[in-house]
Amino acid sequence: MSLPTLRGCAGLMAGALLTLPAGVRAQTAAPGLPATLSYASYNWEARRKPMAVTAAEGQQPAVVLRDFRVEEFAADARDQLHLYSLDHRIVRVNSSDGIERFNKIYLPVQDGGRIVSLKARTISPRGEIVEVPEGNMKELKDEDGGRGYKVFAVEGVEKGSEIEYLFTRERPISYFGRIYVQEEVPVREMQVELISPEALTFEMRRYPGGLVRDTVLQQKHVIRLLGKDVPALREEGFAQAQANRQRLEYKLAYSAARGQQRLFTWAEASQFIYGRNYKLDKDELKALDKLVKQMNLPAPVSVAALESYVKTNFRVAPEADLSLTSIITSRTASEPGFTRLFAALLTRFNIAHELVLTSDRTEVAFDEAFDTWNSLDHSVFYFPATKQWLAPSRPDYRLPLIPAEWTANKGLFIRGVKLGTTETAVGRIGDIPTLTADQSPSDLDIAVQFAPGLDKSIVTIKETYGGYHAQEIQPFYPLIPDDKRPEVLQGLVKSSVPDATFQKVTVTNAEVGLNPLEKPFIVDATVESVALLDRAGPKYLFKVGTLLGPQSELYQSEERQFDVENGFNRRYNRTITFEVPAGYQVRNLQDLNFNVAAGPTAAGPEFLFKSSYQQQGQKVTVTIQEYYRQIRWPKQDFEAFRGVVNAAANFNKVVLVLEKKG
Repeated sequence: MSLPTLRGCAGLMAGALLTLPAGVRAQTAAPGLPATLSYASYNWEARRKPMAVTAAEGQQPAVVLRDFRVEEFAADARDQLHLYSLDHRIVRVNSSDGIERFNKIYLPVQDGGRIVSLKARTISPRGEIVEVPEGNMKELKDEDGGRGYKVFAVEGVEKGSEIEYLFTRERPISYFGRIYVQEEVPVREMQVELISPEALTFEMRRYPGGLVRDTVLQQKHVIRLLGKDVPALREEGFAQAQANRQRLEYKLAYSAARGQQRLFTWAEASQFIYGRNYKLDKDELKALDKLVKQMNLPAPVSVAALESYVKTNFRVAPEADLSLTSIITSRTASEPGFTRLFAALLTRFNIAHELVLTSDRTEVAFDEAFDTWNSLDHSVFYFPATKQWLAPSRPDYRLPLIPAEWTANKGLFIRGVKLGTTETAVGRIGDIPTLTADQSPSDLDIAVQFAPGLDKSIVTIKETYGGYHAQEIQPFYPLIPDDKRPEVLQGLVKSSVPDATFQKVTVTNAEVGLNPLEKPFIVDATVESVALLDRAGPKYLFKVGTLLGPQSELYQSEERQFDVENGFNRRYNRTITFEVPAGYQVRNLQDLNFNVAAGPTAAGPEFLFKSSYQQQGQKVTVTIQEYYRQIRWPKQDFEAFRGVVNAAANFNKVVLVLEKKG
């Protein structure tokens, strides 16, 4: 059998709830649209002059002067409920960059949906109106052959022009929606409306903000949001701009058929998702029995052994059928398919677990206060006995690691229960913890030996990557062709010694399927460098700071928009040793001393960059400790966090001066 997607299934679940009164059904249909649509006859102003802009708006590459959007649930002539959307936008372009951004307009054409009407025009600074010919509009498919786009070009646009477009779409019905109201350029005036028959009550929440007020007008629910001067969305270092982008989330909350019983709750999601993943038909059970025999895993079966078998023998195929029979036969599965496969195997081997659904926090953080199923994007398994995690559809991850962007987040935890002979599920909202800083090391152990003639240096370097640092390379290294692997390893070493000439480079823990918490990815190398030591008259300049490799910098002049959000907690322990040449001394060893911290706690600071040195005779040992122990940090205390990040960047610039003694 083929199971529909989670949000698609919501339509099946709600089908019995959506009997509409005759008064809200379409009686006569306008061309392409139901006559009952609130904005069925909406159009732009046929003749108008260009809008005036302020001096500040004129300095922007572009500005959205008007953004008007309506999403309305309505029945067509056959009493079938659809989602109709209207988009009307006017964009003023002030620069070549603004023209480049907006002279092609991409309209998503979702599977099963269609564009009902579409038109566009430009208005020059002199008031000349030019409509875009229909012949300039062409439909393209994305490279993956998935969601299509209607793309149309707006030609002959000059600086100071307005680009205006208006389109309506008929879309597959969905009882959960997301509307972004912030763009890369400022929006002067914004209006969004969500309209539904009186029998269906939706709730809408604004982020940041709260619930948006609902009113009833002419037997329809109308949720309307008006906004002015929405600022442009700016990318910032150590922040998740997309997750912070202003948006609206909505869901169907009540129907006349169900009275005051709330719809699509977390409890309903738990029961539905459990049934979708754990209830198997007879053919699937037979296929599962056959697979278990083929696996031939030693008892008692461990989660690690089970995961290794599945991720070694099954491959990801996004369009694969969700039937367990098909998955086992083809050895291919989509993300939800892998979830079903692991759920069946874990149950068969009596391994206690919970299925957890969550979101990618770099896109949208999970909000337990608003029970939209739009947050249920990714599946993981949690094992209470060991407190470990498994990402079923990610062959690049191994127990207990799951993608960092799914951690430091909340999720819906689902477990099966039996009430007599009835099997059902219960759910709870819980936290998905992330790794500690010490579990994701990126450490360096470097020894520098200057040649007798001080014309070059021999550098011995050991790089150790663990946790999420290792995750960026360890799972993929075995897939690299043998003749390309030295180049990859050398690239890692050259981040510390850019002009390295290699004498030796080796790697440890580069096999398939390793756990980077137990077996970190280690690179050992011996290289020769000419650039590390420069001569300046009778003195030598040792660029010791460059051995740390490129460092992030936070020197923004604009006011901080967002709270800090790190990708993952991490630590950097580095040791650098070198022998001062005989007859020389280092004038400025004190430049190696840094101690910058933020967020003091009883266990020490949350963020730290600290470096110091010890000298014994001619041998100098530099010890550097840097860590980030907290994912989030308030923007009110941004300066303290920035100080730590910039301390690392400042150390990167340290140059020691070697001069003759006496």
